[in-house]
Amino acid sequence: MGVTALLFSLGACTRSGSERPYKMIGSSPDAVQAAFNADMGRVRVLMLVSPTCGLCLEGAADVTEQLAKLEYGRETRVYVVWVPRLNAVEKNVPAATRVVAASWAQQYWDPNDLLGQQYKQVLGWNENAWDVYMVYGPQVQWKRNLPPPPEFYMHQTSEKGPRLDAQAFASRVEQLLGR
Repeated sequence: MGVTALLFSLGACTRSGSERPYKMIGSSPDAVQAAFNADMGRVRVLMLVSPTCGLCLEGAADVTEQLAKLEYGRETRVYVVWVPRLNAVEKNVPAATRVVAASWAQQYWDPNDLLGQQYKQVLGWNENAWDVYMVYGPQVQWKRNLPPPPEFYMHQTSEKGPRLDAQAFASRVEQLLGR
């Protein structure tokens, strides 16, 4: 574990909950796609984060805390996809699930970084996507092999697009909720 991740994990203990269940993504992201489409009609947030990245853990915690504070935040569906960046392996995931404040979030481990590869194409990035937080409106459906482009996203990488500001992100979610 890197120094940043270690320092964050020690500091995050005060806002950590209990470990939460997660599902394994196998050779395709079908489980995420099925959940995403089953939740059509609701605003959806999908994030790709590494369980060994201090900034990712902080971003996941901050975004889900902001969503939990929204009056209608529970109407938002949240999918947290843990990806194997910064030497992350599955044994890192259980502890990472603790920082997700939205207890209703569905969490996944993507050991082959399939969604990172797909979102690289969707977002037009140079590298596989990670440390990215995306929001989808209620009418968006995942129809093809690639996920649909998000209506709005923020990240904490060197790629193009707006840098993560959890309060601004939550404001965009709230706009899509029509509140």
